[in-house]
Amino acid sequence: MRALLGILICLCAQSALAETRYVSDNIYIFMHGGPGTQYRILGSVKAGEALDVKGGQAGFTQVVDERGREGWVKNEDLQREPSLKVRVPQLEQELQALKDRLQNLNGDNEKRFAEKDGKITEQEAQLATLKGQLDSQGEELASVKAENDALTSSIDNREHDMQMDWFIRGGAMVGGGILLGILLPMIPRRRKQSERWMN
Repeated sequence: MRALLGILICLCAQSALAETRYVSDNIYIFMHGGPGTQYRILGSVKAGEALDVKGGQAGFTQVVDERGREGWVKNEDLQREPSLKVRVPQLEQELQALKDRLQNLNGDNEKRFAEKDGKITEQEAQLATLKGQLDSQGEELASVKAENDALTSSIDNREHDMQMDWFIRGGAMVGGGILLGILLPMIPRRRKQSERWMN
């Protein structure tokens, strides 16, 4: 029976070797000279301190602290993860790094938004300028169209006046020719002197 118990203790000791444990988040714990509270107290270990595990038995673990002292502490005072005393500064550092990163991202985003807002404002100004130019060109086009309509109307009136003038001149010439054709035969002819002497 003792042999079996010894084997179990050896197996437990081997599995505990090369392992690191941390003092739990108490203010401090006592390190004893053997695996029990009846053994002499060698000193105290602060919360969060890392201890190298050498072995263990009967609810106690044999450890070596950061100052090289070797002793035994209760298993219930140890934990596998670093204590909050150690983890909180690390977490705060990680949190600060994330905050800085987020702030940089926010700064980059704000810069991009500011650039986009500037471009939008610039494009709106260009659009307003182009719209003004378009309105001005529309007014110029309307003015040119009105002038074109006036010139077209003036040309049409001149052509009409020229046609009326030619019509009137032509009518006057025809009327004068007819009148001349009627009057010429009525005009008595002068007789030549030779014809007078013969009579």
